[in-house]
Amino acid sequence: MDQIIQPIQTGMDLFERRLESALVSQVEIVQCMARHIVAARGKRIRPALALLTAQALGGSESGRVIDAAVGIELLQTATLIHDDIVDSADTRRGVPSLNAIWGNQASVLMGDFLLSKSLQVLVGLKSQKVMEAAMQATQRMVEGELLEVEKGDAVITESVYLDLISKKTSALIALSCEVGAILSGGTPEQIAQMAAFGELLGLAFQITDDVLDFTGDSFVRGKPVGNDVKEKTITLPLIRALENCSNGEGDQIRARIESGIENGPDWQEIVAFVHRYDGIDYALKRASDYAEDASRRLSALSASEARQSLELANRHAVERQR
Repeated sequence: MDQIIQPIQTGMDLFERRLESALVSQVEIVQCMARHIVAARGKRIRPALALLTAQALGGSESGRVIDAAVGIELLQTATLIHDDIVDSADTRRGVPSLNAIWGNQASVLMGDFLLSKSLQVLVGLKSQKVMEAAMQATQRMVEGELLEVEKGDAVITESVYLDLISKKTSALIALSCEVGAILSGGTPEQIAQMAAFGELLGLAFQITDDVLDFTGDSFVRGKPVGNDVKEKTITLPLIRALENCSNGEGDQIRARIESGIENGPDWQEIVAFVHRYDGIDYALKRASDYAEDASRRLSALSASEARQSLELANRHAVERQR
């Protein structure tokens, strides 16, 4: 990420300070939970994309763009907290999740606190276009969460999977690029193209992430591999393999997953199965296709360091190892 954010390093430093300021509260438990959130920081992909898009369209790392990035990051963090509660997840980014430390009740309320803070920051921008985009993205994201709950442990189709990750992952990445374009004074065409860029980048990123859950190195990734299968979450590599295998073998794999998979021979059998029936190669090709389509959307931008960083972020989405 260092090379990607180089053109906006000053803005990202200011973003970090404003994010910490937005989390200040007089309530002690809120402050404790906020410190935990800041310490377990993520990759900051969304704020970086907002700032890069704004700069690529001739805008600056203005206070409004940085505040928008803060609002989107608060919204993203709120959804992750609620997601961990729904999934009964004990860890997030390699450290204990909020619900593992403070329980579900306090964690739900902290998620609500962050959501209210996000709205407060975004409303302060006084941009109807930004608010409309943010509300639409939030609605899509929640629909994605509910779709995942509805499908449960069932083996889903590729179209349902793509709809799910579009809502859960791409919505806020697209919002980041769209808001950066809006606040930098982009034309309607530029705004639409940058929103599409973010949508496609999000799909490429999530598919690659799902592939790495089968092929990645847990040490490099900073988290164990195989989490999706162990949690009975069916992603594109496995969907493809199940479509290509015989009914009998598919039934055996489904039964194995349903009974619970741990590290060792069972997990290695699943990995071999996914490789054998084209799951990995197919998913990587799909991710690459989305990234190529995303790259074409950047033709709406003039040549600049920021555009180069957006291209680099797009390549990183499919070439990364973590």
